[in-house]
Amino acid sequence: MQINKKWVLWGICLVSLFFVFFVGRAFDASTGLRHMIVTSKGLQHFRKGLDVSGWTKLVYKISYDKYEKVYTNTLELNAVKKNIEDIISKKIDNRISKLGVSDYKSYIQNMDGQRYIVVEIGGIADLDQAKNIIGKTLELEFKLQSKETPTKTTMAARKRLAQGILAEVAKTPNVMAKLMEGRMSENIFYGHYTGATIDQLPDFYKTNSKLLENAPLGKLSSLVEGKYATVTSQGKTAANSIKTDLLGYTMFRVNARQTATLSGKQITVYDIEDIFVQDRETRVAATDGTSILNGAFFKYAGTTSSEVGEPVVTINLDDQGKEIFCNITQNHIGEPMAIFVGGNLLTAPTIQSKICGGTAQINGGFTTDTAKQLADNLNDGAMPAPLILMQEEKISPTLGINALTGSLWAGLVGFIAIALLMYFMYGWKKMILTCMVLLAFLSFLFAFMKIIDYAFSLSGIAAIILSIGMAVDANILMYERLREERKEGKSRASAIDTAKARSWTAIRDGQVSTGIIALILFTMGTNIFKWFGTLMLITMFLTLLFNVPLTKLLLHMFYDKQK
Repeated sequence: MQINKKWVLWGICLVSLFFVFFVGRAFDASTGLRHMIVTSKGLQHFRKGLDVSGWTKLVYKISYDKYEKVYTNTLELNAVKKNIEDIISKKIDNRISKLGVSDYKSYIQNMDGQRYIVVEIGGIADLDQAKNIIGKTLELEFKLQSKETPTKTTMAARKRLAQGILAEVAKTPNVMAKLMEGRMSENIFYGHYTGATIDQLPDFYKTNSKLLENAPLGKLSSLVEGKYATVTSQGKTAANSIKTDLLGYTMFRVNARQTATLSGKQITVYDIEDIFVQDRETRVAATDGTSILNGAFFKYAGTTSSEVGEPVVTINLDDQGKEIFCNITQNHIGEPMAIFVGGNLLTAPTIQSKICGGTAQINGGFTTDTAKQLADNLNDGAMPAPLILMQEEKISPTLGINALTGSLWAGLVGFIAIALLMYFMYGWKKMILTCMVLLAFLSFLFAFMKIIDYAFSLSGIAAIILSIGMAVDANILMYERLREERKEGKSRASAIDTAKARSWTAIRDGQVSTGIIALILFTMGTNIFKWFGTLMLITMFLTLLFNVPLTKLLLHMFYDKQK
C-alpha cells in the first residue's frame, strides 16, 4: 500500500510539472473562450489578472428615455433610476468576477445632466472581450399597442426627440450604430446600406437625390422630414424591413460614394448610415399604472416545448413582476403584447386571459439551439436599461508589472527565509525535505491554476505567499511530533508514522479554521477578497491532500535506513 501511495504522489508531481512547463491556453476569438494547448513555453501562458496587466476606464451611459416617458413624477422617476442603477451595478459586479479581476471599482457619475456608470478595472490582453462582457445589454421589454391618436403635440415631441438624437450623434459620430442599438421598440431605426445604388435605397433618398449627391463624405446631415420607405435590396438591414411608407425624420451620413460600371452605364454606389425616427410610437411600455414591466423584474429564462412541440423560451419574473404581469394581462385581454429582446421584436401574442403565474413564453420560431442561446443570453445579459459605451481610457500596465515583480521577489525572499529557518531549527536534511515539499506544493498549485484557467492577480499572489507559510506549518508540526516520538525511544520508521498520525488533527484543524475565514471572504467580501479567499481555499485542500502525505513519504525516504 505504501508503494502505491508513493507512485501516485510521484505521478501527480510529474503531471503537475508537465502542466506548468508544457501546457498553455489559446484564446478563440470566435467563441470568446480559452482552450488548452501543448507548448514548449508553458511558463509564459499563465493567465494574468486584470490588476497585473494594466488599467482601463470604461464609461457607459445609462439610457432612461423609456422611463422618463412613463414616470412624470420626479420622486418616482428618481426612485426607479436608483433601483435600475443598483441592478446594473450588481450585474456588472458579477460579470467582472468572471474575468478574473481582483481589483476594480464601479460607480455612478453625473455628467452634463446624464447618468453614467464608470467601471475602472485592471487591463486585460483581450480588452474587447472584457467590454463585450461588462457592457452586454439584452434589454427585455413588454409593449402594448398604442391607443392614442397622434396629435400635433405628440408629433412635435417626436421631432424634438429626433433633434436630440441628431445632436447626440453629432457629438460622438463614431458610435452612431451603438447609440441606436435596441431602439426599434421606440420606432427608432438605424440602417446601414453598403454597395447600394439609388434605386436600391429607400424612397427617401430618391426623393432627396440632390441632397444625397451633394452630401459631404463622413458628415452627418441635418434633420430631413418626410416619407421613408424601403425596398428588398442588398445592404438592407433587418431593422429596415418594417419601415415601409412611414412618416418621420431622417438623418444620414454618406461614408463612401463610388462610380461603377453596370451594363455599360456609369452608376453611383453608396455606403450610407442613417437613423429614422418615426413621427409616432405604435407601441407603448406595458404598465399596470404604477410600474413598467421589464427586465428589472426578470429572474431567469429557460427553455421548454410548446403544445405543438416547438422549442420556446420561458421568462420567469420575480414576485413583484408576477403581480404587475397579472394586472396587465387582466386589463388588456384580447390585445396583443409584444415582447422585445435587445430591441428586436420576437413575438406579439394576443392576451387570451389573465396570467398570474409569473411566466411569459416567447415563441419566436426557435430551434432547440437558438432557444437555449437566447435563454443563456437573457440570463447573462438581461438589463433594465441600455448601456452605451461612451468613453474608453487605457493606462499602461507598468504599475501592475512592477507590483507583480515586487510580489514575486517577496515570495522568493520568503521562501529563502523559511529554508534558513528550517536549517537552523532542524538541520540541512529537513531543510531540503521542506524545500522539496514546498516546490511540489507550488507545482500542484500552479498546475491546478492552469487547469481552471485562474488569472494571476496581486491578491492571489499574496494568498500564495501566505499559503507557503501555512504549508510549512504542517511540516513543523510533524517535525516537532517526530522529535517527541524519538525521545520516547521509537525507531525512526515507527516515529514517522506516529508523528504523522498524531499531528494530523492539529494540522487539519489549523487548515480548516483558516479555510473558514477564506470561505467567508469568498462569499461575503468584495472582489479583491473573493479571489484571495479562492486561493486560500485551494491551498488548504492541497496542503491536506498532498503536502502531509508527501512529507511523510520523504521522511521515510530520508530516514528509514537510519536507526
